[in-house]
Amino acid sequence: MVNTFRWAVWRRRAAAAVVVLAPWTLGAQSAPLPPARDVISRHVAAIGGGAAFKAISSMRVRGRFEMTGQNISAEFEALAARPDKMLMRADIPAIGHTEQGYNGTVAWTVDPQSGPRLLKDRERDEAIADADFDAALHLPNRVKSMTTTGQVTFDSRPAYKVNVVLQSGVDQDEYFDVETGFEIGWEARRATPLGVVPTTAVLRDYKKFGLIMQPTTLVQKALFLEQILRVTSVEYDVVPANAFDPPPSIKAMRQ
Repeated sequence: MVNTFRWAVWRRRAAAAVVVLAPWTLGAQSAPLPPARDVISRHVAAIGGGAAFKAISSMRVRGRFEMTGQNISAEFEALAARPDKMLMRADIPAIGHTEQGYNGTVAWTVDPQSGPRLLKDRERDEAIADADFDAALHLPNRVKSMTTTGQVTFDSRPAYKVNVVLQSGVDQDEYFDVETGFEIGWEARRATPLGVVPTTAVLRDYKKFGLIMQPTTLVQKALFLEQILRVTSVEYDVVPANAFDPPPSIKAMRQ
């Protein structure tokens, strides 16, 4: 269901400080790989710069998702707020309500098939990492290591591959377009109800909302499932503080 789709897809559109670097061309195959911090900084500049993002305290993303080949689709809403709150939800016709959230303390999921569930251990760690509003800053207190490991082809684009290990232990490879600087996807092993499985996310079709560029097509693949999210709107600073309150079914589980 939609709650398996990682909210971090949007989180990494966040920004640090504006750094304008010289263009990196495809002809530089034999040149040393750029440091990971430079790759991240170039992405920040490409999406609009750190100052624009730092002025934002919350975000609401709306659009439509579909599960490829399963005749399942619905409108979705994803919310986030500083420093580390997130909620993604959808009401799927003929199936029911699904959501995944983290309010700074409690991580949970609600699935129409398996019901409400508190996230623990690795699933909780990953939810917390996904909820980090400033994930793209890769701050020293959040990142254990960050290394550019190669120049590869990802989603038919030349890309720098950056391995990122968070202090929590969450580990993933992030891909940044050599020509544009945009992040165009990531790969990781992620915890699901079916176990820890290889997961790939592809980010496409960047468009400007306010002062910030955001990807508007997001494809995620895990095992035999593929989900596509198409963003139609992004709003800033409109999310109420109580939007991240756990639903009654989750509150009851904590009593």
